[in-house]
Amino acid sequence: MQYTFKSEKDVIVVVIGEKRATVDFSAELKEDLILKIEEENKNVVVDLTACEFVDSSFLGTLVAGLKKTTMKNGDLKLVGLNPPVRAMFELTRLYRIFDIFESVDEALNSF
Repeated sequence: MQYTFKSEKDVIVVVIGEKRATVDFSAELKEDLILKIEEENKNVVVDLTACEFVDSSFLGTLVAGLKKTTMKNGDLKLVGLNPPVRAMFELTRLYRIFDIFESVDEALNSF
């Protein structure tokens, strides 16, 4: 599983380095993400630029992260949705609950 956490402007930036964001690492990412939100900051940006596919378990991880951030009066924003990933967000209508940006800088500046 390839993902990294970094902190920029008091925001946790999660860079997903996998082409396929699936159940194979969703549970591990969810644990790490929730822990980071509890320990560090209430605002998160998830960079999906490298992803070409996301499954329902990964989407569930993102929703759990969003729920955790909003419980702490924060937000979780998404960046870099490739066409197949964007189509999944439209199909599931999750584009209505997430703020989606083209770049990490745009997302960081929106906080």
